[in-house]
Amino acid sequence: MLKRFAFSVLSAAMVLSLGTGAAFASQGDRVSTAKAPLAGSIQPQSGNLYVSWGIKSGANYYELSIRNTVTNQILKIDNISYENFKLTGDSRSIPGVPSGTYRVWVGAFKSGNLIGQDTQYVNVNYNGGNVWLNPQNP
Repeated sequence: MLKRFAFSVLSAAMVLSLGTGAAFASQGDRVSTAKAPLAGSIQPQSGNLYVSWGIKSGANYYELSIRNTVTNQILKIDNISYENFKLTGDSRSIPGVPSGTYRVWVGAFKSGNLIGQDTQYVNVNYNGGNVWLNPQNP
């Protein structure tokens, strides 16, 4: 009877020591079982935005402004702020635009005076985004 009692006490002590040992293990001792995502399932969080517009007769230059509709922040990429950004052409390709919805505005100017403008909304995702503007109306 004493042997059975001693064996029971020893068994209980062993079970308790295993449980407490695991409870006191540090985070560094644990092995993560989380699996890394497959490369094909990772999608970039930005895309290229291509903005183009119709030529306004008599315009010397154009100004482009792009604002995120959720954060209300002007788009800024690589220290370039797209607020009244001056251009002489009829398009602008902008790489690495964070995903989201943007309000894009273009204004046509002649000698510093606004002679035409247009506004459109565009959704940019990992596939990019395209917007075409027609600054014919003042």
